Amino acid sequence: MSEETIVITDPDSDRYHTFGYISWWQQEVVRNATVLVVGAGALGNEVLKNLALMGIGKVIIADFDTIEDSNLSRSVLFREGDRGRRKVDAAAERVKELNADVQVMTWHGDINYELGMGVFRHVDAIIGCLDNREARLSINRFCWAVDRPWVDGAIQELMGIVRVFWPGQGACYECTLTDLDYQIIGLRYSCPLLARQNLLQGKVPTTPTSASIVAAFQTQEALKLIHQMEVQPGKALMINGLTNDIYTTEYPVKEGCMSHSRLDPIVELPEVSSQATTLAQLLDIARERLGQDTVLEFDSELVVDMTCPDCGDRRPILKRMARLYEQESVCPECGAKCDMQLTHRISGSESFLDRTLAEVDIAPLHIIRARGSEGTVYYELSGDQESFFSFE
Repeated sequence: MSEETIVITDPDSDRYHTFGYISWWQQEVVRNATVLVVGAGALGNEVLKNLALMGIGKVIIADFDTIEDSNLSRSVLFREGDRGRRKVDAAAERVKELNADVQVMTWHGDINYELGMGVFRHVDAIIGCLDNREARLSINRFCWAVDRPWVDGAIQELMGIVRVFWPGQGACYECTLTDLDYQIIGLRYSCPLLARQNLLQGKVPTTPTSASIVAAFQTQEALKLIHQMEVQPGKALMINGLTNDIYTTEYPVKEGCMSHSRLDPIVELPEVSSQATTLAQLLDIARERLGQDTVLEFDSELVVDMTCPDCGDRRPILKRMARLYEQESVCPECGAKCDMQLTHRISGSESFLDRTLAEVDIAPLHIIRARGSEGTVYYELSGDQESFFSFE
């Protein structure tokens, strides 16, 4: 029978000394881990605080928002002087103040369309600290695609919920969605799936205590994942702060769930990057392996251009449809509604093959499908890895 060796360090020189008394704790594992925290609001603040205190080696903070007064009552890392600052910047600054050992990088953008899917392959844990279904659904699909577990948390008033979703092990987040959930997600878009810019989004009332409790459980689940300990995927830890009840419930796996799709095989291309590689160059690489009939396929529609049916004005766009707002489809010359030319496939006949991947709205470290007579391959833009993961 083997026994675990417990290493006890000097309390005067090691800030992590007391963790050594925990039989399963491996500070070296924690120090070498990279954790992606999506959302830097109330939950994200608490999770980041916990990760910093534990000495997580590298933390990526992802958010698109800025700090307003209402954040100050629920976010432990924000100060009154932070009004108007990007949440990721203020949070990163405070994490470094808490623990200079932690390396931090910030990413400011829309998680749904601007973060490359390959990023999820290169982290050890993903923690969702979000307040909307669409972003959760995106993370869920990304994690399923690249076979990575993630920890979700949600709060409302004195209620909280914590869930681990692990591809192939129990239900995923999309399995839990109802028809009403899909309707609410769809409200962000107009009929042709252009984003609505001024859609009123309801604020969920929360307390700092709920955020502390839920974030603590989220951090613990991520810590267990990092240590390769047992978790309970597809189940929810329900926390009722009104009655002080805590219980677990299990979700059924939804037959035909659209999230249950894996990218296989994923091939890393260290010589390919979004900023330097053109569509033509990537297509050539794919055709060398899969045949000359190979096409590249995107995971969302690309708006190639917009043409006004009234005055004939034509504008090149080369941007993902879901990232365009409704007013951008209005002709600047006469105000008429423009027709859009869309594509999700590059066949080699396009007039814009000399554009870089970034110039056609492909994010760094994204994964692109190539399909030809010799099969299908998913190519990761791995040349972006070094420049993207820039920690301080």
